[in-house]
Amino acid sequence: MLRKKLPLATSVVVVATLALVSGCGSQDGGGSSSGDSKSGTAVGQAMAKLPVKPTEPTPEPTETEEPDEPDDPSYGLITPDVKMGNCGWDASSKPYADVKVTNSSSTTQYYSIMVGFTGKDNDDVITTGIESGAEVAGNGKKTVRVHGLIADSGKKAKTCRISLATKKSTKS
Repeated sequence: MLRKKLPLATSVVVVATLALVSGCGSQDGGGSSSGDSKSGTAVGQAMAKLPVKPTEPTPEPTETEEPDEPDDPSYGLITPDVKMGNCGWDASSKPYADVKVTNSSSTTQYYSIMVGFTGKDNDDVITTGIESGAEVAGNGKKTVRVHGLIADSGKKAKTCRISLATKKSTKS
């Protein structure tokens, strides 16, 4: 009989399943009845004590072909047409980000941009800002100001980052 190493998760599932199945035997809803010679409870307890050793991770399959990507250069979450500019706060203490857009298409494009404003540790999200349908002429450049949704009067937002930026040839 060939022994094949199973991934840890598969081994745990197999052991747990066998332990559950081995506890069955009586007609009264599980467990082993006194007249039953299988001693399901003893088998289940013995299996629960088996040491579970981690196995080597199964290598991920490698793809032999490149995935098909659309001809549109905005494939992905952030189009390469946008770059982060300056960040700051406006007069009402709302954070803002100036996003520089360079339209790589020869026709007018409409950009939807989402910016995250985070605290000193980059884990504390202070607010987000969204600009939808910003129009940029073909082969043109434009700075789009994205405002945070809530005020940051304590000026806790220390960094701003583009979280999402897409473009379409039609206005949403």
